[in-house]
Amino acid sequence: MTKTISDILDEAKSADYTGIMVLGLNDKGGMTINSSMNNIALMHWMLNKSIFDINVFEREPKQVDQESKEE
Repeated sequence: MTKTISDILDEAKSADYTGIMVLGLNDKGGMTINSSMNNIALMHWMLNKSIFDINVFEREPKQVDQESKEE
């Protein structure tokens, strides 16, 4: 189930974060990034880390599916 943007923002408001970055996509494929941090290097690091984590997460289920098919 997909959460609404309002639900996700409400969850973020109630959390105890020291910094936050919001990436938004529109219908035309445009992207906007809003951040509470002024450090551009830190923002790049956060984006790169999230991309890496997503790739690892996507790879793991594929390996599990391959192993279950082999059995």
